[in-house]
Amino acid sequence: MLAQRGLPGIRIDVAPPPPTEVLPRMDIAVFVGFASTGPTHFPVAIESVAQYAAVFGPDAPLAWDAVRSEQVYANLGPCVRSFFSNGGRRCFVIRVTRTLALEAAWRRPPAGAVAGHGIAVANKFAIPGVLVVPRAGSPPGPALAQARSVGSWSDPLALSTALVSMSFSLSGATDLAAPRIGFTTDAALTAGDLVVFGDPGATSAGATQIYATIDQVVMAGGTASLSRQVQATICATFTSLDVTSPPSVMSGSVEVAGVTAGAVAATLAINPSPNVATRLRFDGALPSGLAAGPWARWSGAGLVVWMRIDSIDRGAAAADGIAWREAPLNLPSPMPSRASVLTLDLRVAGAAGDMARLRGVGLTPAHDASWWAQVSDDVAYAHDDGIVPSGQSSSGPGFPLAALDTESGDGAPLALIPLGVSGLYGAPVSPSPQSATQLERDGLARFDAELFLDPGLATAGIDALIEQADVIRFLGSSPRPLFGLHAALSIGESGLYNEATLLAIPDAVHVGWARRNHVQAPPATSAPQAAPAHWFTHRGPCAAAPKEALATQPDFGNFLDCGTRALAAPRLTGPADAVPLGPFLLTWSASEQGATYVVQEAWRPDFGNAREIYRGEARTLDVEPTREGIFYYQVSALAGDEQSQPSNVVPVVVRDDEWIEAEPAAFAAGGERELTRIHRAALRLAAASGELFTVLGLPRHYRAPDAISYSGRLRAEPDDAAADADAFDFNERRALSFGALMHPWALFGQASGVVPDRSGQLTILPQAGAAQRACPPDGIVTGMLAARANARGAWIAPANEPFKDVVALTPQIGTDAWLALQDAQVNLIRADTRGFLTLAADTLSDDDQLEWRPINVRRLMILLRRLALRRGTNYVFEPNGDALRRSVRRGFTLLLTDLFRQGAFAGDTVAESFKVVTDETINTAADRDAGRFLVELRVAPSLPLQFLNVRLVQSGERLTVAEGQ
Repeated sequence: MLAQRGLPGIRIDVAPPPPTEVLPRMDIAVFVGFASTGPTHFPVAIESVAQYAAVFGPDAPLAWDAVRSEQVYANLGPCVRSFFSNGGRRCFVIRVTRTLALEAAWRRPPAGAVAGHGIAVANKFAIPGVLVVPRAGSPPGPALAQARSVGSWSDPLALSTALVSMSFSLSGATDLAAPRIGFTTDAALTAGDLVVFGDPGATSAGATQIYATIDQVVMAGGTASLSRQVQATICATFTSLDVTSPPSVMSGSVEVAGVTAGAVAATLAINPSPNVATRLRFDGALPSGLAAGPWARWSGAGLVVWMRIDSIDRGAAAADGIAWREAPLNLPSPMPSRASVLTLDLRVAGAAGDMARLRGVGLTPAHDASWWAQVSDDVAYAHDDGIVPSGQSSSGPGFPLAALDTESGDGAPLALIPLGVSGLYGAPVSPSPQSATQLERDGLARFDAELFLDPGLATAGIDALIEQADVIRFLGSSPRPLFGLHAALSIGESGLYNEATLLAIPDAVHVGWARRNHVQAPPATSAPQAAPAHWFTHRGPCAAAPKEALATQPDFGNFLDCGTRALAAPRLTGPADAVPLGPFLLTWSASEQGATYVVQEAWRPDFGNAREIYRGEARTLDVEPTREGIFYYQVSALAGDEQSQPSNVVPVVVRDDEWIEAEPAAFAAGGERELTRIHRAALRLAAASGELFTVLGLPRHYRAPDAISYSGRLRAEPDDAAADADAFDFNERRALSFGALMHPWALFGQASGVVPDRSGQLTILPQAGAAQRACPPDGIVTGMLAARANARGAWIAPANEPFKDVVALTPQIGTDAWLALQDAQVNLIRADTRGFLTLAADTLSDDDQLEWRPINVRRLMILLRRLALRRGTNYVFEPNGDALRRSVRRGFTLLLTDLFRQGAFAGDTVAESFKVVTDETINTAADRDAGRFLVELRVAPSLPLQFLNVRLVQSGERLTVAEGQ
């Protein structure tokens, strides 16, 4: 074959330069702290403020600051927002709280003996009108949902349900050995559907509803036919109550899940009229927390009755609703010709009027849209390795409720039975009553180092920490994930190195909190009401009462109007204990039929500032105060022109928050030791991994002397009197170069943002967390570190860069303390004409290791470690000889030369900046025989210019200015 001829001329090919190696990312941070929602003790990747808000919710309220008269919030949210505001692009967030697993790991109690006090719990919700049929042959029970994550964030939510049914005809129903049934239908049924034989939602007396799960669907008659052979299993049968003589009253006992502690005595009054409620009357007082929505299970007279509580009569200690009795799992007789396939719609309403809907929910585990596919955040994220779980939006979780964790996997029940659900959304149901305070249910009532540390690694030294972590996660007899800040080791565990390089624990600097003491209300001193004039004389405008008209009965010794009488004073009942800010209930006894009642509220015990808050015939009142304090209530009855004496006075103590922030003196006595413990653990983790740099904040109230003292205590040596038991020994002093102290706090607040709406128009909306919030500088500094690493490199000192969205500092630190703080290696944030910035960039490194003192030096060495790991994997299994030495030296020389050109090293030439050693001085024959090859990278890091000397020289009439370093 002839070669193709070329055209005459000259062509010059220019070889492209070798591509510059992309450096590993050095801008990803890990934030560890308190959040309202989200998975616990698990690192979640976050790439925007909106995504953080969707996953972890609003800033968690913690306690009341009595000194500043303000609410104390978690620092995690403001720090994450300030991180993104100051240039951060990606971070991981670890929500810490006292979970049952964490408490068990710290206490190591016998199985099942973990104390529940102060453990984070998720709210439980009764699914209105729905029962659950367990798999183990147990009787039906009320169906429950749980909040998607632990904590009190779901307190304002309310759940309602609606039934979606599709009727279809069937034929040839046959008995397949009860309780299984077979039939033929043209309806598009699939395995996992729930069907009901009969009219779903029928409540007429004697109506029977038979529920079955579809086990198998087979096409019959070939592909040309739409007929299907269906096999199903009957799982529950219920019959509307039916009696022959109205009403039938039966004695028994009742249980309401989450409300009654076991069974309590109650009578059941059954009304046979269609769609007329059955009445359940409690023999004793009405259970506290009973409300409309949940199921009541009554048993007695050989019957088990399920009553859907639709309304409450508190005066009669009774509840009304539609009721059904359990029936045997028999086949329908006669065999049915119609049935309906059922799904459920769920709707959750929030306090702000927002709605979340879940449509077409399957009622068996085998359904394609099964309810049990809705899992909690802890389960969802743990199975997706930090990636947003399937079925959720990219910005975070969708539906706020989930199936119970105990019902996941093999524990899933047989089916949900929508026995009391109608086609329209019913009354919403709030969470089951909780006796613990919000902070206790958030798992944050006990504030100490245990919240932030893994118990298996809390005392581990630098050399043993990584090995011990691997034993806990992979090699132990019962592997488990890591807790607290040590969970940062789980980020990128499948790669060469940890994806994150920065670590911040902003909520470790809280001073703690304590339960507020109960305030006793001063006794009321209201005067009795003066008797009306017509109790002593005739009625009319000219009637006059005696001067001392304090009688309790009319003076029938005079001629009085025949309708004159004394009304009975009502008896008022209210909360016995202090109540949180929110609605509470007042009830009172009847005076006489048809009476009108007037309720008065006062803030003074003598009722000097009383005001009327209600007038009407009802005998209950929901009161919702707008502030905390002590309120006094009394009620009077009116009938015509008669008025009763006021009732007894009920004082109500309303407290805005059950917890108050601890005082600085209490923090100094014990809290500072806990903070030191957390900070040292973070430094050990960073040093053991070799990949993390820790940004450490200080408590808000710290002045310059406090910050200097804390720095000395944190860096104290074991033989120092100020050192704690866990102080860094000689072999661990290098950990001090992996962290830096930053102070003081900053007042941070994001401005509003311009966001395009669905029509493409620009709308100005406030960003999440736009309110100004005082927070430690952890997020601001990590954001600046991330931005500088992206723009110029990790070897650039993080200083002399104005912070964004910072409007003030707290507390103010005078200029006379600046030098002392710098000597103590506390990086001071201060005000400048350019804004707020720091002009120091020091680690906590000891004085005998001054070369490690600049932050940029430690960050550069972390970068070199990552580069060496990535490049070194290319040489594994290469022949260990001179060719390998030359190849390794050439590869690392090219790599470091690129860094030299970018200004990472000191020196005017490559030879003065670094050296790659692979020769026989470090690689001996013994190393070669052992299959080991050593490389030494000797570098001279560039140091920042810290001081500029400006010299003014006056010589005669001439003034010159000389500058130098």
